[in-house]
Amino acid sequence: MARLTGIISKLNGSAGNLTFRQNGGQTVVSEKITQTTNAKTELQQKQRLKWANIIREYQVLQPYMKLAFGGTRNGRNDYNKFMSTNLSMTPVYLTKAEVNAGMCIVAPYEITHGTVRSIAVSGKGKKAVTDIKLGNLNITETTTVTEFSNAVVQNNKQYNYGDQITYFLVHQVVNEVTNIPMAEVDACCIVLDKSSEAKLLSLVDAKGFSVQEEHLAAQADNDFGDHGMVWIHSRKQSGKTLISTQCLICENNLLAEYQGEEAYLNAVDSYGGVSDVYLTPNGKLKPTSITSSAEK
Repeated sequence: MARLTGIISKLNGSAGNLTFRQNGGQTVVSEKITQTTNAKTELQQKQRLKWANIIREYQVLQPYMKLAFGGTRNGRNDYNKFMSTNLSMTPVYLTKAEVNAGMCIVAPYEITHGTVRSIAVSGKGKKAVTDIKLGNLNITETTTVTEFSNAVVQNNKQYNYGDQITYFLVHQVVNEVTNIPMAEVDACCIVLDKSSEAKLLSLVDAKGFSVQEEHLAAQADNDFGDHGMVWIHSRKQSGKTLISTQCLICENNLLAEYQGEEAYLNAVDSYGGVSDVYLTPNGKLKPTSITSSAEK
């Protein structure tokens, strides 16, 4: 509810989903409250149940997500764009109890969106290899930032000094007390600098800054467990941060348990089931009788 003054302070009635009324010489504007007799159709429930895990993964990543989708633009912030982009991904279904407990299943969501060319990755986990060529560089404890930066810039025309490469490793973990799956993030980054003698591995994690097949890659002898990982390319240009579009590359045994029809049925049942009986007042179908859209 808001109180208005000025040129529109004499409004009465409705416009769209807003209602205007006069109160003590001021115009009070409020949003209309709409009601429906059937808010639990299968389509509505499936749409709502898509949101919970996406929101939770955003909350986990949020401390690292500033400008991940370009910042606020046209009234839409990074959160809005993260949500709308990932609603089209294969849904992850959580029960009401799991949502209330703060569960998060690491899923291959798009976590950045921008105009810089995406970093392509082949393989998963310890076999993940990016398309960032490093020539004959072998990353060791003595490798400097300058040596790494020169290898990237000289072997990849889309990279410049001053660009940044960021690595996220999102671990799928289980809370030892509640036994609820959660997510934890490790993040590191390096700015390509042709004059820094700092040791590269003192600034970044070898898990995401190793070499395979003469390319930047995951650490081949590391056990990553259930996880998602991603490399991101960003740069400053004309006072703006430009970023590559990237999705988490997931190797997560838990993911399949929370996708598909059975996971949906468990989730929707925890919220009281669905109602698709349109001609019977307050008619309800049991979740077990739902026919999936693929079977119709």
